[in-house]
Amino acid sequence: MSSLKDLLSRSTERPVLLIVPTEKEASQIASTLNARHFPGPDVFPFEEVPVSFFVRKGRIETLWSLLNEDQKLVVASLYSVSRFTFPVESLKSLSKKFRRGETFIDAFRLQNLGYERTYLVRSGGEFSIRGDIIDVFPPIYERPIRIELFGNSIEDIRSFDVISQTSIEKLKQFVLLPAREYACESHDYDTIVGKAGSNGTIFDYANFEILMVDADRCFEEFAKLERQIREFLSDEQYEEYRKYSGLNLAELQRRLQNAKEVQLDLQGLEYSEKKASLLQVPIIDEGELNVGDLVVHENYGVGVFEAVKPVTNALGTKEYIVIRYEDATIYVPVERLDKIHKYIGDPDVKIDRLHGGTWKRRLDKVKEDLRRKIAELVDIYMRRQEVKGLGLVGDSEMERRFAETFPYVETHDQSIAIQEVLEDLASDRPMDRLLCGDAGYGKTEVALRAAFRCVVSGKQVALLVPTTVLAKQHYRIFKQRMEPFGVSVALLDRSVPKSERNKIVEDLRAGKIDVLIGTSALLSDNVKFSDLGLVIIDEEQNFGVEQKETFKKIRLNVNVLSMSATPIPRTLHMAMNGMRDMSVLTTPPLGRLPVVTYVARYDDRLVRGAILREINRGGQVIYVHNRVEDLREVYEKICRLVPEARIVMAHGQMPTRKLMEAVRSFYERNSDVIVCTSIMQNGIDVPSANTIVVDDAHRYGLAQLYQLRGRVGRSDKRAFAYFLFDCELNPSALKRLQVIREFSGPGSGLKIALKDMEIRGIGTIFGFEQHGNVNAVGLNMYLQILNEELKHTMRAEPLERVDVEIEGLPGSFYIPEDFIENEMERLRTYRRMASCESLKSLDELKAELRDRFGELPEQVEQLIDLFKIRLVAIQKKIKKIAFDETTLKVYTENGSLKLPGKFIYNEKEKVYLLYNIPAERCLSLLKKIFLRY
Repeated sequence: MSSLKDLLSRSTERPVLLIVPTEKEASQIASTLNARHFPGPDVFPFEEVPVSFFVRKGRIETLWSLLNEDQKLVVASLYSVSRFTFPVESLKSLSKKFRRGETFIDAFRLQNLGYERTYLVRSGGEFSIRGDIIDVFPPIYERPIRIELFGNSIEDIRSFDVISQTSIEKLKQFVLLPAREYACESHDYDTIVGKAGSNGTIFDYANFEILMVDADRCFEEFAKLERQIREFLSDEQYEEYRKYSGLNLAELQRRLQNAKEVQLDLQGLEYSEKKASLLQVPIIDEGELNVGDLVVHENYGVGVFEAVKPVTNALGTKEYIVIRYEDATIYVPVERLDKIHKYIGDPDVKIDRLHGGTWKRRLDKVKEDLRRKIAELVDIYMRRQEVKGLGLVGDSEMERRFAETFPYVETHDQSIAIQEVLEDLASDRPMDRLLCGDAGYGKTEVALRAAFRCVVSGKQVALLVPTTVLAKQHYRIFKQRMEPFGVSVALLDRSVPKSERNKIVEDLRAGKIDVLIGTSALLSDNVKFSDLGLVIIDEEQNFGVEQKETFKKIRLNVNVLSMSATPIPRTLHMAMNGMRDMSVLTTPPLGRLPVVTYVARYDDRLVRGAILREINRGGQVIYVHNRVEDLREVYEKICRLVPEARIVMAHGQMPTRKLMEAVRSFYERNSDVIVCTSIMQNGIDVPSANTIVVDDAHRYGLAQLYQLRGRVGRSDKRAFAYFLFDCELNPSALKRLQVIREFSGPGSGLKIALKDMEIRGIGTIFGFEQHGNVNAVGLNMYLQILNEELKHTMRAEPLERVDVEIEGLPGSFYIPEDFIENEMERLRTYRRMASCESLKSLDELKAELRDRFGELPEQVEQLIDLFKIRLVAIQKKIKKIAFDETTLKVYTENGSLKLPGKFIYNEKEKVYLLYNIPAERCLSLLKKIFLRY
């Protein structure tokens, strides 16, 4: 038996296929040897969920690189190489290189190649068609491709960014590969590709030198997986599976008769995590409107959004937002979409009447209450301004080296947050910054950079967390990252023996400890720092009242960084700007996929299948049962149900040493399943845990369910969450489970927080409870009032809002359906136009629309001109522009407007009158007056 190292060091013309026992080992060895991983399916045959694009991409990319003879080493499990795929000639014929000037294929052909049609391309394997623009995301590219057609001919090819949806780089050509391992209009054959005509294998793609690590175990693992699959399939399904899924054992042995067995010390391999290169997916805008949603109009109050309707009259065509109130229905021009907000608050709120004055009274009450509360915040803010900061400038070279040890690619939001925190620390006033972000969005890395800056500046750091388990995890991460740089990190919580605790306290006072991590024990009187420079508070809302009062005192004297997983709207971030420094992480980490969420009645077979699927692909499972009294019984049941798995148990009432042993065993991947209470809810990060099963899910609040689901899906592997119940559900429990299933994509935490009225958590940001006021006017309107009151209080700005009404203007000002078909996207575009605050931002939006949707129709050009005229009119203090048959009227504040040609100025009403203006000349005249063209 040869060693792998010796065989790989010999020069060989033939590519090597290295077969290992399990998917976990294949992934790790491929990463270590910088080789291609040829993955196996990540779902059982006939599951409702298709094979993930991550797996399809890995398989198709490997086959393509072998076809092009640029791959020397492929690593795979025996099960993976036995699965059917494209015959060589099929993949060659289905793959095509496209250049400018050539004819492109149609939607039917793209679907036949395995692509899913969507409105916006955000993930691999998707395509969209908008007029002459086709977007497609083939497997071998890191960014999607945009094709612009002229007729059927390709006029331009560009790569584009999935976040902004705008083009990045022009391309001369691109290669379109299939997105699945078969060509068929139906996409139901991912695990039985032979049924769609794909009966080739990877063995057909090269004259491999085949090496096997531990051949006996390879076949044992293969047989074990086959037995498990048989267990979950009906007789009819199993017959189909045997026929169409892959090679049988006899054929597989024949293909491997010349394989060489090699030695490889799997335990001794050092695995290095590669920096992720998959693209980020943008969060969905929390302001999206659907028909039937409650909305708030600034002037009229809460109503129901009924439709977007085009209205055509003698003057032209416009689109209107239709809102129903209790006693009337109003039509709001789309260019005034800035006056309408989605209502977020009490789902049982009563809609307003247009007549009666109740809306105005509610508004006045909210404003008055906010003024009082803001005055309290301003007092704390002003006192902090008087305190001199520490001015921690750090060591740029050491900080650069420390940043390079981060094993992932920073998201855009992370980079900004890190910069903001470091600037705060270097400034001459104490930092008090809140870092908000969805579960797993990278808050810990921001805290690490802040702590390192503090330590290299000669100061100590305290990190406060609400639970012992979370303290242990932070300690492990900080120690791993910081100790190579000579930083001393210590842990102080109830798991630390008394003798060791006394030593830690002594060393801390002597300045021998740089970073101290712990629970509220850190706040006790005998814990004294030598030179404290930074306090980091994780999940501040989970501490008690007494601790929060201590935090208030701390904030006046030392740098404080607070972290919260309560997701917040961008508008709140803007509203609080200037009152409390805030960084918001809204972009998920690179490659993060939505968690596949099941809500179902408890079933032993379902649970066994979920656990086996996960451990077969090299992952781990969290099983949550939140009643300590019968957790042992559940643990024993799971042990009987899945005897193949290594299972540990954990709950908060265990002796600390045993609890830590169980958590450490799971964290270090020495166990496959942890059966636990909801102690895993707060911040536990195990990237290899990609399935969570929660029984009695109906007993949890929505925010708890969301936090639990956030424990999985923290890598680029697809994750699964099972929320199970075993009784008839009451309406509110049913609604909670429906919501958690519905919202599973990036940014869903924000939607869930708002849906569940966890907006009360916003009180933790302000430091006071405000959900009554939020319910009264809706969150978005509340934030607008807050913003205005803050500006008024902090900067003594007058509460004056300049607005311009434009009435009766002839022309067609709307976005035609054949330009932007999707109503949600049209509404989003209208809102973006209405939100633009400069001519430059409107021009940038115009260029983006041209890039994404093609040539702008005249109606859209006119609509953008209308928004531009309104912007300049606001700057010139114009109150109203109206056109009446042949008369153009411009109402001003001061009468200083310069107009071309003849006009009459009515000084009493401060209105300019231009007579005998033909309807077709009205828009061009306004462009001449306000835009100078």
